[in-house]
Amino acid sequence: MKHHTFNKETKICSASWPRVSQSTLCTTDRLELVYDVYCNAERQLHPHTATSLNLVFLHGGGMSRVVWEYYLPRLVAADPEGNYVIEKIVLIDQVNHGDSAVRNRGKLGTDFNWIDGARDVIKIASYELGSDNEQPALNVAIGHSMGGFQALACDVLSPNLFDLLILIEPVVISRQVVGSGRKRAPPGSSHISENLYNSLRLKTCDRFANESEYIHYMKNDSFFTKAHASILQNIIDFERIKVSDDDGSVRTKMEQAQNLLCYMNMESFAPFLISNVKFVSTRTIHIVGALSTWCPPENQLFLQKTLRNYHLDVVPGGSHLVNIEVPDLIVEKINHHIHEFVLTSPLRSLHIPQLSLDERMVKFKQAFNLFKNDALIKTSKSKF
Repeated sequence: MKHHTFNKETKICSASWPRVSQSTLCTTDRLELVYDVYCNAERQLHPHTATSLNLVFLHGGGMSRVVWEYYLPRLVAADPEGNYVIEKIVLIDQVNHGDSAVRNRGKLGTDFNWIDGARDVIKIASYELGSDNEQPALNVAIGHSMGGFQALACDVLSPNLFDLLILIEPVVISRQVVGSGRKRAPPGSSHISENLYNSLRLKTCDRFANESEYIHYMKNDSFFTKAHASILQNIIDFERIKVSDDDGSVRTKMEQAQNLLCYMNMESFAPFLISNVKFVSTRTIHIVGALSTWCPPENQLFLQKTLRNYHLDVVPGGSHLVNIEVPDLIVEKINHHIHEFVLTSPLRSLHIPQLSLDERMVKFKQAFNLFKNDALIKTSKSKF
């Protein structure tokens, strides 16, 4: 399938393993992942010296890879000045979302750990973005909400995989639950307030008597009511599964219980990322909706204070769902940040000459001597 200058292929692979203990119903169950790979069909038309880019898009909770399809024809696939060209774009459905959820139905347990999801991303990205070409590529992870969390987690777990992180309303720190006894939930536990649970339940219905009821719900009562018309229609068409031809009933690919578990489990794995964000040195763009109420202020302040290579980009009037509500603005920002990064990155992949073995040995000897001179600490002569 050709998508503008990209050829699309949908792939299936096994999910990472082992996983947390309650992620599957049986210990012998193995989960699968469905993802799309878009390869640039016109790479040969661009300068050999252009920096190669790979983009990996990570969706938020309750969404799927289809929310990013609107972005693809609007990305700058090749810089007009010949500075860079996009080689591959990867869109992934998490194990309990979209087409992955369909393949894993009956296997999914009660513990959807976002860290496991990040390990799934690492597995796919490591396989798809590996290159045998002389020219190395710069890899960019773009994640919204849960996907933003996972992009950060990818960098913690595999620090050299991505060269740029673009986080759109990433959820890292959430509001702590206070029980009736006014005590906060213990760290690392799975807790959610009853009010939030009931609110989420109303926004995540998965079964409908007929087609018209399904469409009405998605357009008027779901999380997607304010989504851009094209993205909303993509979601409606993608999520729909006809349960029975007899009564016309419809269900969504993602089951409501799995949708709710995305939120109910968060406090059990968030402390891991919170404790390790300080080790992330990758250039990180943090896109924030100015009117978002989903992420508390301390979420932004924590990232701003902790990340070593941080840049804040605020969307005036934006909500938590800016990626689907104002996608043209967000894709414009993505294009801008990628362009700026490539032009200023010391990692920019210019032409790399091939070296003979003798030349390599000379280069290593020079590098070793420089490293040794920096590493050795001058000391007084030993008595021994």
